[in-house]
Amino acid sequence: MEKKELLPYKPGVILQGVYKSYGRFGFLLTDDDHEDVYIAEKDHLNAVNNDTVEVKTMKSETGRHNTEGRITRVIERADDMFVCTYEMLADGGEAVPIDEKVDMVIQIPEGDEMGAVTGARVMVQVTRWPGEWTDAEGKVTEVIGYKGDKGLDIDVIIAQHRLPHVFSDDLMKEADNLPRTIVPEEGVADYRDMPIVTIDGPDSKDLDDAVYCEKKENGHFDLGVHIADVSRYVTKGSLLDDEAYRRGTSVYLADRVIPMLPFQLSNDLCSLNHDEDRYAMSCLMDVAPDGTVKTEKITPSIVRVARRCNYPEINKAFDEGIAPEDLKIHLPMLEDLRECAAALRQNRTRRGALDFDFPEYKVVLDEDGKPLRIEKRIRGESEKMIEDAMIAANEAVARFLEKTGHTSIYRVHDHPDQEKLNSLKRLIAIMGLPIHIPEDPEPKDIQKLLASVKGQDIEAVVQVMTLRSLPQACYSTDNDGHFGIASTCYTHFTSPIRRYPDLMVHRLIRQAIHDEMTKQQRKKQTEFLIRAAEHCSETEQNATETERDVDDLKMTEYMVPFVGEPFDGHITGITRFGIFVGLDNGVEGLVHVDSMDDDEYVYQEDTMTMTGRFSGTTYSMGMPVRVTLVKADKERREVDFVLGEIHSPLNLEKKTRTSSRSKSHYRKQEKKGSGKSRGKKGGKRK
Repeated sequence: MEKKELLPYKPGVILQGVYKSYGRFGFLLTDDDHEDVYIAEKDHLNAVNNDTVEVKTMKSETGRHNTEGRITRVIERADDMFVCTYEMLADGGEAVPIDEKVDMVIQIPEGDEMGAVTGARVMVQVTRWPGEWTDAEGKVTEVIGYKGDKGLDIDVIIAQHRLPHVFSDDLMKEADNLPRTIVPEEGVADYRDMPIVTIDGPDSKDLDDAVYCEKKENGHFDLGVHIADVSRYVTKGSLLDDEAYRRGTSVYLADRVIPMLPFQLSNDLCSLNHDEDRYAMSCLMDVAPDGTVKTEKITPSIVRVARRCNYPEINKAFDEGIAPEDLKIHLPMLEDLRECAAALRQNRTRRGALDFDFPEYKVVLDEDGKPLRIEKRIRGESEKMIEDAMIAANEAVARFLEKTGHTSIYRVHDHPDQEKLNSLKRLIAIMGLPIHIPEDPEPKDIQKLLASVKGQDIEAVVQVMTLRSLPQACYSTDNDGHFGIASTCYTHFTSPIRRYPDLMVHRLIRQAIHDEMTKQQRKKQTEFLIRAAEHCSETEQNATETERDVDDLKMTEYMVPFVGEPFDGHITGITRFGIFVGLDNGVEGLVHVDSMDDDEYVYQEDTMTMTGRFSGTTYSMGMPVRVTLVKADKERREVDFVLGEIHSPLNLEKKTRTSSRSKSHYRKQEKKGSGKSRGKKGGKRK
């Protein structure tokens, strides 16, 4: 199936759509059938990025665009708050948005600057939009910080994404006043005598899951997954619940965690800390040797963690047979868990589950927030077996809730997008892979593709293109299944300290056990769950984008001292404006086509290659290349390379000037299209 030909609009048509700004020009986005409409700087009225606008099309003045337009009216503003750099003036001040896509100056009347002085990074609310001859006007609502402040660069990203990061005094008091006594009661199972363990990263503080596994004489496994019972403390209508809902998720950044719940709960009262009685929600399962799971019991409980374990020490015990003395007593149980997890994993593989085993990278910072190194995260056996246990529990709980017949929260993942799937098929054909992907593929079809390139140079490229063809997983009250896990029924149950949907699922379990709701109450709850599923999907996406922006920032900053040095990499993407190259340390940068001056290079969309018009030199996906770093722009979070090695300082300067013409939005669009999502436990947000 060929890529759909987009239609141009005729001149004189009145359209409505979303304005996408690229600084001094932009495009109107309308629908999937028509080309975007080019908007020149003089024709953008006072619209800014993502505004909904009305446009009148006109004949192209330059001939470079099929359709051009003039914004005649701003219908709805996307935002009125912007992160800016402030400058004092004699009678007030002015603020310039740091986002290049917001092309305006905002005047700040005297008294509305909140004490900001020149150089401050501030949050500004626009009170009057710019006119034909006048600037915008606004007021400072927050002084974020000043140049040199520790963590300011990340503070700015947090502000840009509008992440709530301060708990109110009243909320903190509410958290302080929560009861701390753990009391056995009817209907709450007591598993304190069971030697369960937590297994997390060495630095983790919010421990919301613990496990125990024992192999039985019949070859089956008793698998227990015990999750912190946050719902006991965070109740509907409380300040804690309102704020947890607003945040939706904890956000894990290079230098900090922005928690969904205050530390009194996330690190203490709810955290399954070693040798402390804790309320939990337990899911007990019988796992057959073939990985089939039968749910034995789902119940509120009390647990007492026998030992806190971490991934590196268990991996070392498995791989090298070396373990601390106090861990050795738990090794037989952990070996049973390892065998059980392998059975669960093989079962998922048989049904078609996809395993995107992307390398993950962590930027290690010094005390001042400066990057020291980029570490590759190793996903060992212990990480995998915990992920397997959590997926099994999530599925068991989802099946339990579905059987109630009442509205629940599910984690859903749709089939591949058709147009992106066509791009993937084209890549498969170009690379000569003997794999057929049907029009409406099942997980097993995609699984076969990934297996066919395992261990090959093109593996990373095929994985990325495959991931781009898949939509992002989200939350829904409709159980539409999870394509990536090849699951017909899935939810999020295992991380209620850091995810609001898991907290809602815990409440639904408690309701299902007691079943005391009226028909009217259930109707009202259903309306809430529908809204909450959409809201939590949005907060998760915002958190993911924030984490990605911070990682890009710190990776770019890490590369600054290496400008002028050569690197080996692989081509990870090819577009009409250049070639994306990924390094072994996880850094990705752009070789702009303007810097490829040894020939006139043409992008071949049908073969996804860049070919020299005269030499025939061809660059293709996955190809190894030698590049020189010519720019690492921390402010724009951009890394630029040129092909080959450059030894002359003069030539390096020339290439640097050429690379400066590259556009930041190209890279941002490419990364947004990748659909990458970095989770914290088990590698990815499934």
